[in-house]
Amino acid sequence: MSGASRTTRAMTRTAAILFVAFCLCATASGQASQFERFEQLARRAEQVLDANPAEAVRLYREALKIRPAWVDGWLYMGAALYQLERYAEATHALRKGLELAPRIGTAWALLGLCEAELDNVEQGLADIAKGEQLGLGANLDFEVAVRVKAARLLLARGSFDEAMGKMYPLSKKKIDHPAIEEIMGLSALAVYRDSGSLTPEQREMVRIAGKAAWAGGTGRPAEALAGYDELVRKFPNAPGVHYARALYLMESDPKAALEEFRQEVENTPDHWPALLMLANLEIRQGQPDEALKHLERALELVPVSYRWICHASIGQAHLTAGRLEPAIAKLEKATRLVSGNAQIHYYLSQAYRRAGRKEDAARELAEFQRLKEIEDPLALPAFQPGARRQ
Repeated sequence: MSGASRTTRAMTRTAAILFVAFCLCATASGQASQFERFEQLARRAEQVLDANPAEAVRLYREALKIRPAWVDGWLYMGAALYQLERYAEATHALRKGLELAPRIGTAWALLGLCEAELDNVEQGLADIAKGEQLGLGANLDFEVAVRVKAARLLLARGSFDEAMGKMYPLSKKKIDHPAIEEIMGLSALAVYRDSGSLTPEQREMVRIAGKAAWAGGTGRPAEALAGYDELVRKFPNAPGVHYARALYLMESDPKAALEEFRQEVENTPDHWPALLMLANLEIRQGQPDEALKHLERALELVPVSYRWICHASIGQAHLTAGRLEPAIAKLEKATRLVSGNAQIHYYLSQAYRRAGRKEDAARELAEFQRLKEIEDPLALPAFQPGARRQ
């Protein structure tokens, strides 16, 4: 091989090496440029998120083109879209983020708020409940907003006790808030489903009832009792008033509560929550036949989602009276209508045992024990406005 050929080949190898090195440098430079671009977009989106959510959405979209698996990008874009009332787009963004990080409670709660705005109420409530289970985070304003919205959705369908239950976790935080008190008042009276259509007199009733119920929930018994006394004094014949006072007295003074429930049913014969609670106390006090009259009436009035309670209570009343066949039939029906209620399985186990059905009794008792042992998952770190970018 001539010297010229060796020189030519050496030059070719050198050129190839230099070309590859150039390409590697160009790729590294491009990656660095993309990284810098992402960082700039993310930083700017965070800066304008509260003041200019529309601009934040645009910036998050650009950043997500560079890094599609950026969890915070999807979630905060969803939050910005929620602020803009673009609920369908917000839902899409939040779901994308939750596909990547499914155990962020605040994101589930915000998704539930979006779904509720899109009239997908059942899914919205389910996702809010999942958010509560995982943890709603440290932003108290956000938690209040989520719980109040969920409570209003529950009130709209007549789920008064569930609506009130949404407020109780806030009682540990010792806050007073007009929206919380309004929810408590509507729930305590168990008559009105929407505050927007109340007369001035009804609004005053809700206000007094709400303050009393929230005082009771936050450990101020003297203030609560004074509030309920004021409510009964000012509105002795109004629907829900005696029921609200009776609810508060149930544990501390069952006999007084019983009389208040009876007064409520006399004043408002179709007040189905009062009928249910009156029957409950009558069963406790060994008056199952009186309870059955009220339960049969309640069964005609309750929303569909509450019929299982009527059947379970009717079964319990028959069990108290020693009528095992109708007790078993009603309790079995209740278990078909609702799942996961430990108490029904307990009463059914007792009815089977007394009827001599040992295997059935053992099965139901085991199911009761299984359900009682179920614990809620531990709350996990939540998506927080104070820690936007990762």
